Formats: sequence, structure tokens, C-alpha cells
Amino acid sequence: MNDKQSLRSLLSPRSIAVIGASDAPGKVGTSIYRNLLEHRFTGSVYPVNAKHKTVAGQRAYASVSLLPETVELAVLCTPAATIPSLIEQCGDLKIPAALIITAGFREAGSQGMELQRQLDEARSKYPKLRILGPNCLGLIHPESRMSASFAKGIPQAGSLAFLSQSGALCTAFLDWSIREGIGFSNFVSLGNQLDVGFSDLLDYLAEDKATSAAILYIESITKPKEFIAAARRFTSRKPLIAYKAGRFAASAQAAASHTGSLAGVDEVYQAVMERCGIVRVYDMESMVQCAELLSQQASSNPPPIGERIAIVTNAGGPGVMASDMLIQEGGSLTQLSQETLKALDGCLPSNWSRGNPVDVIGDASPERFSQALRIVLADPNVDTILAILSPQAMTNPTETAERVLQIPIPPDKRVVSTWMGGLSMQAGIDKLQAGGIRNFDSPEQAIRGLMRLVGYKKINLQIGELERLDAQYATEVLVKKSANQSKSNPVLDPKNFCNFTRMHESASGAAKTITEMDSKLLLSLYQIPTPRIQIATNAYQAVGLADSFGYPVVLKVHSGEITHKTDVGGVLLSLKDADEVAEGFDRIMENVGKARPDVRVEGISVQPMVRLENSVELIFGSKKDPVFGPVILVGFGGVTAELYKDRALELPPVSPARLMRMLKSLQCWPLLDGYRGRPKVKIEALADIIEKYSELILQQEWIKESDLNPVLVNDREAIVLDARFIG
Repeated sequence: MNDKQSLRSLLSPRSIAVIGASDAPGKVGTSIYRNLLEHRFTGSVYPVNAKHKTVAGQRAYASVSLLPETVELAVLCTPAATIPSLIEQCGDLKIPAALIITAGFREAGSQGMELQRQLDEARSKYPKLRILGPNCLGLIHPESRMSASFAKGIPQAGSLAFLSQSGALCTAFLDWSIREGIGFSNFVSLGNQLDVGFSDLLDYLAEDKATSAAILYIESITKPKEFIAAARRFTSRKPLIAYKAGRFAASAQAAASHTGSLAGVDEVYQAVMERCGIVRVYDMESMVQCAELLSQQASSNPPPIGERIAIVTNAGGPGVMASDMLIQEGGSLTQLSQETLKALDGCLPSNWSRGNPVDVIGDASPERFSQALRIVLADPNVDTILAILSPQAMTNPTETAERVLQIPIPPDKRVVSTWMGGLSMQAGIDKLQAGGIRNFDSPEQAIRGLMRLVGYKKINLQIGELERLDAQYATEVLVKKSANQSKSNPVLDPKNFCNFTRMHESASGAAKTITEMDSKLLLSLYQIPTPRIQIATNAYQAVGLADSFGYPVVLKVHSGEITHKTDVGGVLLSLKDADEVAEGFDRIMENVGKARPDVRVEGISVQPMVRLENSVELIFGSKKDPVFGPVILVGFGGVTAELYKDRALELPPVSPARLMRMLKSLQCWPLLDGYRGRPKVKIEALADIIEKYSELILQQEWIKESDLNPVLVNDREAIVLDARFIG
């Protein structure tokens, strides 16, 4: 049996054994077995209980080995200590899938960790056995009426998959979906993800004809590379929504660089989701809105929600509210065609709005409202309609809903509604929802929900184009490296440049800042342009170096213990002659001595002063994320980098196409693109630096954080003025 078949046996089995099924009130096995019976699971189900001959009036079996058939799914509800041996029994019987409901493993302290180790050891003996859990709520497959879960109720069958690491959220979301009539293809609680996790399920559901979209509740990712690949495969075919919990959790280590303070853990998740094409939401309300919209059509391949939005309303105020929210969310009202406007003139009062939103006036009858909606729906410039009805004297919300439902909706278009009000609107709302038109409590809710999914196809086309350009770029890089291979110098091979770790290791293993001198040596080995640098230990040496470089020059304190040199008065710029250099040397030593008397100063670095006319200061940085590994940052740089926090993140390697996308997302992009007559900067020079910097970060695995700040760029060149690596 292949992996896809094993996952099918897990998610939609034809036969189930509940090990630990019981009649005892309050037992998990009791709830799960009764759920399967009461919801009329379409397959066969067997209770396994060594102490009782019957469970719920059905024959019970003392062991899974005594069952009349080899079941596809074993649901384990017995105490944690029994689970490892039960997994071995399932493996010996070649049962393809197991669901471990039982808690008490790694989440339960040292004893639980030991049980999880035993469980993992047992699992490793049977690589074809797929396991969901332990410590999970279970799973539901509505189409087969299977609730292998101790949650109450079962939703109707639909095309939306819900995957959650939180059992409590599962129960809340399930309860809401049953009330609202939201249908699901699969409803899965992942638990500890001993084996089956997000990536396995997304790979399976991407090809599942019954699934048109999925919603994830994520607390952590355990297999980052597999998750990224599976999520991208899914989003290339179907919408994927994700809520990431723990957005503001403190980082595992204090930031030692600009990048460390700028690139929080949550921003890395955001960068990953953007790379995968995942639509991210930030609250339960947004999850609900997306679920309502995604469940609107039962097709396994529904059309994306189009961005050309029209509003039909019987009240001007709510139409304006919806328009404001649409613009705030980055959308715009579509322009109705002349033919549509002419047709509306023929059925609406003379004082109608004559544009989008289409205000049919407060005294609109159900016929007038539905006729206007029908005309707007036929407009070739309209993809999506929000129909808003407020309770006015002439309003009949129920009959209006009935007439709206009589309008045939083309398969490539969507209609959502907001029947505003309370009890008087409820009958109409119920009819709309039953007829497949999702109703939102307010115009703002409807627009927010739509805008989270609008342009899904467009976004994924953009990602697809990026991936195509990445592949082309990778091929070009390989060709270039192959051509230059014969010219390489093994002495300066970056792979051999690993002495930084040894040079700066401490007995405690604490992070150490690599000196600017060493940092720039590392950059030079990767042929990243940076000014020459030498260290002076006295004013006389500093003057001699400055004379050899040529004036003006820059002086900076040289100490592995000082991260931000400017903050301690450790930087002097544009020194024009020997006297200024000599005086500057002494001034820096005095400044640092007062500000940081505890640090060891190894000298003063001397560098040529670089002047680039019409240049912009950027920051390139890296940070080793504990989950996803190295992440590259690009942003507005200089000493104000942390103040403005204008940055974008990507996973390396960063291709020229991805760099351009990052740059265009920055607020400072106009400065790079020729703001007010300034020359446009040379993007090719930045792309060359980011290519080499990406290679450096991927090869030098000892680097925890790094900054290239500032990176000066103008219309002719780019150069790194300062660099910091933390190992």
C-alpha cells in the first residue's frame, strides 16, 4: 500500500476499530464509539475492549488481532503506557493507519517524553503505518458520516478542509460550522504530529477531488522544508488560509544586530506564507469569513473570487460603508458598462445613484432589488457582487431573498449578501444561506472576507512567474560557476573560510560579534564590494594609513564587544588631513572609554571615505530562524534602520526577481526608483551583492545574525560600508 492509500485509510476509512471503546460515562473511548454509531458511519466499526463482551449493545473484541477483518483505521483511546505496544500490534497486522487520541506524551513532562520516545521507537518499525496524534481531538469525514472524535456533532459534507493543532479551536470551529451550515471534506486535529503533519495532509488534499480549499490553525512547524513544498503545491491549485498563533512570542535569544531586532519570529512566518501563496488571517472572525466564502460552492475546483466588485444596496449609507472598507483594504469599485447603466435606468427610479454602488433607493420592492441585481450580475466588468439590504418601511427581506435566489449565478461569478438587522431579517438570511449565498452581519465584514480571497489566482500567477524566473536564474548561475571553475583559487575558497568560528569561540558558547576587519575580509572573499580597511593601534599609525589611502577617511572603534559603534562615539567621518586623523583617534578612544569602560578596544580602523552622489542607504541582513533557518532581510538602512522598520524578508537564495519584489514592497522604493527627478539606482549592482550575500549566508552555517549596513547605492554602483557577523 502506497503513502497516498495509507492517508486515504486515515482520513476516509472504510472500517474502524476503536481500541478502548467503553460504556463508562466520561471515557474518551465511550464518546468516540458512540459518535461513530450515532452519526451512522457508513463503514464497519468494531469496539475493542479486553474486559467487556459488549459495548453499546455491540459485540466487543478482546484484541485487535481477533477482529473479523483487517481494519483500515485503528483509533487508540487507552492509557498512554499501553500505546507503544498497541502500535506494534497494529503494525504486525498491517493496519495502514492509526489515530492516537490519548494524551500524556511529550506534553506531560519527563515521563511523557519517555513514553513518546517508546512510541516513536515502535512506530519506526512500521514505516508504512501512518499515525495521527497523539494527544488530539480526532478527525471527522462528513461524507462518510465518520466522527472519530470526542467532539459533539458532525458538520455537513462540503469541500473545505480544516486542519488544526488546537483541539479547543477545533471544537469551537466545529460548533460554529454546524450552526452556520458550513460543509467540510475533512476536519482534522493534528495533536503532537508524531508522524502525520501539515505537509503530509496538504500533499494528500492537494490532489483530493473532494477538497477545494483548506484552513490551517498553526502553532508551530516541525518540518519546515516539507511544509513549504507541500503548501506551495496546494496553493498552486487551491486556496490555503492560515492563522498562526503566538505572533508576539519572545525570540529565543536577544537580538545582537539590527537584523535581530527587525526580523521577529512572526515576520519569518509571514515571509514563508507569502512565498507559499498562503492567505494569512489574524483572528477567528477572519477565519470564519474565509470559511463562509470558501464553502459557498461545493465544486472541487471553484473559480477564484474576482477583484472586480460591485455593490447593490437599498440604502446609501451602508453602500458608502462598504466602499470605504473596500478602498481601505486595497480594492476598488469596478466601472459598470454603459449597457448596464442604461438597463438600470430602465428599471430604477430617476434618483438612483447612477454608478457603483448601485443604490436602488429605500422603497425598493423585492422585484426592483432582484432585477437590479440580475442586470449588474450580467455586466462583463463584474466578478463579485455584495448585495446589501436594510430594513426599511417598504422592505420585504424574506421575499427579496427568495427572488435573489431565483437569479442564476454564472459559475465564474460570486454573490454574497448583508441582510442588515435583527429578527425581521432572519428568515431571509436563512433562505439565502440555505440557497448557497453567504450572509455577513455587516458590509465591512463582507468586504474584509472578500478582500482576503480576492486576487488569489493573480497572486499565484505572480508566484508562479517568480518561480519561473528563479529557475532561469539558477540555471544561469550554474553556467557562470561552471565557466569560472578553472579560475577559482582554492586558498580563497569560501568553503574553506571557517576560521571565524574558532577565532571567536568562547568557553560558554555565547554568541560573539566578528570584528569589522574580519567581517570585511569575509565579504571580500565573496567578492562583495567594500572599502579597504586597516587597523591602527596609535595615532601615528592611523595617520600613516590615512596618507596611504588618501583623504578624506573614516575612523571607527575596533572591538568585538561593541555592536553599535555610533552609540558610543566610536565613528568619525570625512576627516580631511593628518591633524584631524590624529585628533580623531584620541577622541574616539576617549569617547569609548567613557561610554564603555568595561570593553577591550583593539584599535581604530582606518578606511577611505566613500562618497556616492545621489545614493540611498539600505540594509541587508540575515538571521538564523530556529524553525526555517537563514532568512534574508532588505530594508531602509543607516542609523535609522530600527526607527523606521521599513524592511522585507525572504528565504535565501534571493534571486534578482525576488530582490525586486522585496524592494518594491518598501516604503523607500520611490527613492530607489527616481523620486522627484533623482536618477534611478542601479538595481543590477544590488542584485549582484544579494546573490553573493545569499551564497555566503547559506555556506557559512556558523552565522547566527549579520548586517550589511549601510549598503550605499546610486545609479552607477553599490558598496557595503559596514558589516557585522554574529557567530
